[in-house]
Amino acid sequence: MNQYEHFFAQSYEDAWNDYDYSCKVSQTPHWDWIILTAANQKQAGTYRYQIRERQQENCLPLNTNFAVIPDLNDERIGSGGATLSVLSFLSEKVGWENVCRQKVLLIHSGGDSKRIPQYSVCGKLFAPVPRELPDGRVSSLFDEMLIAASGIPARTSTGIMIFPSDTELLFNPLQMDLLSCDAAGISMKAPVTVGKDHGVFVPSGNCSDHRNQDVSLFLHKQSVRTLRELHAVDSADQVNIDTGCIWLGTKVVDALLSLISRDGAVSPERLKKFANKTVCLNFYADFVYPTALDGTLEEYQKEAPENGYTEALTECRNEIWKALHDFRLSLVKLVPAKYIHFGMTDEMYDLYVKDIENYRFLGWTRSVLASRKTYATVINSRVDNGAEVSTDCYIENSRIGRNVKTGHGTVLSNVSLENCQIPDDVVLSGAKLSNEKYVCRIYSKTDNPKNSRDGAFLGHSIDELISCTGISDADIWDEDIASIWNAKIYSAEKTPEAAAEAALLLYRILQGKATGQEIDNWKKAEKYSLKSSFADAANEEMFEEQKTLSREIHLTSFLNQLRTGVPMNSAIGALLAGFSDISDDEFAKLLSFAENSGFPDQMRTYLALAEFSKKLGRPICGHDSEYYEDRAYESIEKNIIDATFAKHPFRWDNPGFRSDEVRIDLPVRVNFCGSPSDAAPYCLEHGGTMLDGTLLLKGKKPIAVTAKKLSEPKIILASRDQGCIQTFDCLEDLLNCGNPFDSFALHKAVLSATGLLGQPGSPKTMEEFYKCFGGGLSLTTEVDIPKGSGLGTSSIIAAAAVKAVNSIFGQAVDNQTIYAQVFLTEQLMGTGGGWQDQVGGLTPGIKYFEADPGIYQKIRVDTLALSAETMAELNDRFALIFSGQRRLARNVLREEMNQCIKNDPAALDAVSKIQEYCALMRFYLLKGNITSFAEHISKQFELVKLLDNGASNTCIEYIFDVIDDLIDGKCICGAGGGGFLQVVLKKGVTKQQLVDRINSEFIDCGVEVWDCELI
Repeated sequence: MNQYEHFFAQSYEDAWNDYDYSCKVSQTPHWDWIILTAANQKQAGTYRYQIRERQQENCLPLNTNFAVIPDLNDERIGSGGATLSVLSFLSEKVGWENVCRQKVLLIHSGGDSKRIPQYSVCGKLFAPVPRELPDGRVSSLFDEMLIAASGIPARTSTGIMIFPSDTELLFNPLQMDLLSCDAAGISMKAPVTVGKDHGVFVPSGNCSDHRNQDVSLFLHKQSVRTLRELHAVDSADQVNIDTGCIWLGTKVVDALLSLISRDGAVSPERLKKFANKTVCLNFYADFVYPTALDGTLEEYQKEAPENGYTEALTECRNEIWKALHDFRLSLVKLVPAKYIHFGMTDEMYDLYVKDIENYRFLGWTRSVLASRKTYATVINSRVDNGAEVSTDCYIENSRIGRNVKTGHGTVLSNVSLENCQIPDDVVLSGAKLSNEKYVCRIYSKTDNPKNSRDGAFLGHSIDELISCTGISDADIWDEDIASIWNAKIYSAEKTPEAAAEAALLLYRILQGKATGQEIDNWKKAEKYSLKSSFADAANEEMFEEQKTLSREIHLTSFLNQLRTGVPMNSAIGALLAGFSDISDDEFAKLLSFAENSGFPDQMRTYLALAEFSKKLGRPICGHDSEYYEDRAYESIEKNIIDATFAKHPFRWDNPGFRSDEVRIDLPVRVNFCGSPSDAAPYCLEHGGTMLDGTLLLKGKKPIAVTAKKLSEPKIILASRDQGCIQTFDCLEDLLNCGNPFDSFALHKAVLSATGLLGQPGSPKTMEEFYKCFGGGLSLTTEVDIPKGSGLGTSSIIAAAAVKAVNSIFGQAVDNQTIYAQVFLTEQLMGTGGGWQDQVGGLTPGIKYFEADPGIYQKIRVDTLALSAETMAELNDRFALIFSGQRRLARNVLREEMNQCIKNDPAALDAVSKIQEYCALMRFYLLKGNITSFAEHISKQFELVKLLDNGASNTCIEYIFDVIDDLIDGKCICGAGGGGFLQVVLKKGVTKQQLVDRINSEFIDCGVEVWDCELI
């Protein structure tokens, strides 16, 4: 970005801030009125609709009145006549005496847009600009003008600022000084070779104030030679080009008002004299020229009129000259400044496609609210993945379906296409008609619809079309003027797709590639011209369709954002900001997408629906947030279940008991670092890393599972520590393992996870079970440790049970299989969970283990070969403290995993950092540096607390505070919120000192140091 671009970019940002502020705060410098002129009542209605839409979205300044004034009697009265009509309107609204006390921005926008017909319906003023505004809307010329002009009211007195409708002016209002001007021409420097095609101000040579010099002459499209002869060219070979922006101060406004007034009021007769189609005053030629210092009445009368010289025009000009010539037009030079002209179709195309990179400093981009990224310039459009879009194509407000191939240089506007090929360098512009039919206009980018019947049209002419089809002039034209604009050649069809096909047929006819039957069909069809299709367009219905399309793309964009890692809260916020509300039908589309998607889109969309329900405070499609959150985790569980069963099926080749009894005893584990990277769905998307150790408590392994063969056809499940036992005679009663209040949910889940029950080929009745295996089964668990300990008890029980069941039935399984089946057990129970617990309890030693991303988690375990000295020091300094509190890990994990599913950047960064600490702590252990190892236990604890503010609590922190001077490292065990706490003592501090401190502070309240040993 060079210095000029930086200036314009910063000026634009300043202007947006001013504009945005004026939309939110009433007490700001503002325009009293922003007024648009229109060619007729229908165009005025179109403009009012688009203004009203912005007002409903709170996107217009609060204290500004908006009005649209059509030409009188729908006759073309010229921009000068329209200006007088605006003064009459203001007189009616604020009182004749108060017209001159208003600050008015007047945008002349009453053209038919003949040179760029795709905007005939919406008006060129509301043509889209390839830029997304900071509030998420697609910008338009109208929006750009209002933003650019937002800083002007603070630098003016009362008066009228005139803006043209086809130009975006880049400037900074700080360059303007309009407080003391009668009138001012807003100018910028341009080479004389450019000035010859524009209006040019010639500054007075005898004025000492070079900032606001008087204008000596106002020249329009003069030759380079004439510009030099009249001293319009400066020493740098540049001229002061007319930007089309003119300021009229209070005195000039009063003088113009006097032309149409009598006795202190607007006279309808006087207004009609100046504002009519015969006189057709041009604002620049008729109102600006007389204020030039060296202009003469004789030369003024020679200025080219809009509709030809008439006696009525001469008389009006005499009066205007008398009213205005005594005022002085100041020249306001904007340096630096630039204007962007939106003239003909090919100029617009060049801006948006060929030259768009030159306007990146304004935020212009090739993709603005597009359903699919392409190299073409696409605004508010759906482009199917099956469409082949040329990189030099421009598409707006369209649906481009499958099997569509666009040509090079194609422009597509308001069309719906399927299964077709678009030629090079053509424009397809669609419109819905008031009779519910559709028409699609086709022409070349370089065609000028103002041209006559023999002018260039699609590489040929209308005359050639008549000649090759045999259609009569009467069937083509019903007006005296035989121009491309008036030629009725576009077929009306029942659907937009059919209308596009009819437009392509017209192209083929001119190319000599249509059949006789196709030509006959075209001749018989009801046809419209560019002019009549614009006049008969169902404008509001078209705008509503564009809004519907926009909302669809917003929803698609929202889903794409979720897919590509955009934080969910940001994506939801942007969607809610773009919509005043989301309809039930739109939510139903999101729900349908979730139901028909795979991992991870399904879980993420379900959780997004849960968030919408929370934010909006209401059910979505009949369900609350908890329902959708559960669906998100059900989708995760299903993917893990399917992947694990596919990888580890129960082998039915020779079923039966291989032992009468199997007992598995396991230790617990302590998680030094890594949690929750092992939990689903984080590990499925990012992989997991853990560092943990295996523990004996009070000198023994506290977890035991016994599987026994029974001689009767029944299954007995027992939990000795809970004092529960139950006999099952019906296998179906064992398949429901998702009830968290069921004392035997884990036992049942293990029977399913091993493939023993509930899978294809497994027994369906107890009789089948007994016959298949030759006996019944007893599965008993026993745990000598408080529930909710944080030492991985549940998953380690599951690991022992999985190993026992596999062993008693002779299933040859390795540790990886057990890890996977326990991971599966947790999903079947609906408790979520990860894989660190079963690895920690099943595999002895201090371990560094990890898994890559994927639905099936294959664990790589590295048992650390610590020296005897390091192991002894670690056991001397490591201690467990029971906090006296219990908490279910499921609730904690959900909170942590929700943040990961939401792509919360802070949460994802925290888990990633925790994984990095695992590797660093492994390094310190291998080096025998227990103190540094301990310090990183504390560091990862702080990250865990960032992930879940319930991981610790006031009571836990108080325990740590009481012993702070004794320890180098501290952390919760497991998911936190209760259970055991782990600490690493300072070197030289004994465990007895720790016991004494705990006992002295926490007497008979459950807080105690437990005997433990790392093995």
